[in-house]
Amino acid sequence: MTRRKGFLSMLTATIMLLLVDAIALIAFTKAPAFQNRPRWFKITLFLLILIATVARLYKYNSAMGIDYDEAMGGINAWSLAKWGIDYFTLAPHPVYLYAWGSGMNLLYPLIVSPLVKFWGLSITVYRFPMILIGVVSLLCLTAAMLKARWSNWRLLLVLAALALSPGMVNTSRWAVESNLFPALMTLVMAVLLLWTTTRQARYFYLVNILLVLGAYTYANNWLFLATFILGFWLIGWRRHLASLRQLGLACILDLALAWPLALFLWVNYVSHHQIRVLGLTITHLVASRGGSQFVIGHGHGIGAVIKNLGQTAALLVTGSDGYLKNGLPGIGIITPVLVLAAIVGALYLIKQHPRSDFDSLMLMMLGANLPTVLLIAPNNTHLNALLVPALYLAATVFTIRPGAKWPVVGLAIFGLTFGVWASLYFGTYHRALEAGQSETPLELQTLLTRARATGEPIYLVTNNHSAGSVYTVALFNHPVKPVTFQKQAVKAGGGEFIHYYRYGRYHFSAQLPDHLPDHAVLIVRRGSNVQRALSEGYHVTFGGRYYQYLTK
Repeated sequence: MTRRKGFLSMLTATIMLLLVDAIALIAFTKAPAFQNRPRWFKITLFLLILIATVARLYKYNSAMGIDYDEAMGGINAWSLAKWGIDYFTLAPHPVYLYAWGSGMNLLYPLIVSPLVKFWGLSITVYRFPMILIGVVSLLCLTAAMLKARWSNWRLLLVLAALALSPGMVNTSRWAVESNLFPALMTLVMAVLLLWTTTRQARYFYLVNILLVLGAYTYANNWLFLATFILGFWLIGWRRHLASLRQLGLACILDLALAWPLALFLWVNYVSHHQIRVLGLTITHLVASRGGSQFVIGHGHGIGAVIKNLGQTAALLVTGSDGYLKNGLPGIGIITPVLVLAAIVGALYLIKQHPRSDFDSLMLMMLGANLPTVLLIAPNNTHLNALLVPALYLAATVFTIRPGAKWPVVGLAIFGLTFGVWASLYFGTYHRALEAGQSETPLELQTLLTRARATGEPIYLVTNNHSAGSVYTVALFNHPVKPVTFQKQAVKAGGGEFIHYYRYGRYHFSAQLPDHLPDHAVLIVRRGSNVQRALSEGYHVTFGGRYYQYLTK
């Protein structure tokens, strides 16, 4: 039954994505800005959109294990869908999720919650909106570029840069809630282009709404968002794109949407008491990740900032931050070749006079990353606001000289980069992505379902693989009511990540416990010593690639 439901969910997801693509492509073909273009352009555009969709969709529910942050987000999406409460605090309508104790961004779990309510919680359902939004953002950008009547090669290169970028594809395939940010910035880029093309105020206000939504998407990018909003307003005013009245209305709009986050800062850094305002819970976290992510403070000054800049540069070159889900070694979110191309593109646009309104805004988007680069410890997720402007500037490089030679080279580089990434992702690094540092293999879901049906206590042994976090996977597999979990769970640890090692019939440990019950199901990660269990009468009834299933 579970397998059939998973198949139906995947089939529905595939049909929905292809239907979205078909509707968009039909709309494109009816646009005058598309009809007058050559046949080779139309075919290439269709192929890019198809490849982008397939790359995000292909085995998205089976090629990678479940990340603990995905499981945590899924649990909260289920709780929001059922009761509108934070799973771990039972607080109604939270503006920020309590999650590990150090918090989780709200927007993506909130977006997913209606689907979870209808289809149930599964990895297919939970990851699908991330893919859908990623594809829709590319279609919106394509529509905006057609409306702006960009040249054939400029449009295709920018689309290829964002559609085939390993960083953009990767963030669409994993439903870690912060991964929504690059797709959101693609939408911002599309609306900025519509604004500078039409000069209609509605697009100016829409950009402001999307940027404030970005603050609910990823808190680490608040510095970027604050810098970019101010810069985008300044450019709009100086270039007569927005009047003072429009700027005033935008300020009121942003404050109307962002005030819960301002109160969130007050609660967590000043009052340290959770409050409720207008039906919303302003979440108080047990710990902040700021101390571990900001490089200044605690006696660290300009030297730490300079060191951080060097570490960021090193990360962009090596591509690896230790988490394969964030970026493969040597590729990362943007390859070293494209980093260099982005730098050249930025220098070219800075020197260009006159510079278009849109190019000025994209340079501002790139520059707004400076506070993050200087002040926040680098990893590929922390740098995800860099993706969209850097890829745009990298694509721009190949349109500087007239003729088709350099655009063809650029398209080939984007295609080759994607091909190398795909071969490594589904080949060399497949096993590591399936059962990596913070991922649990999907076979564990099957074993947990099998164990639950027995009615026996369940002992899950992780062989030192994040034993304190794996409870999220058990809850993701079969959620229990938040109130029930609160009564049953035994909390351990503190700081940024609160762990649970037991709730209900579930017990979690790094190695086999010293005392085993007379009757239980043992699910043991390979590499753990099971001799004692065997000597006490347990036997292996199933041996998977990663786990052994033992019963008496």
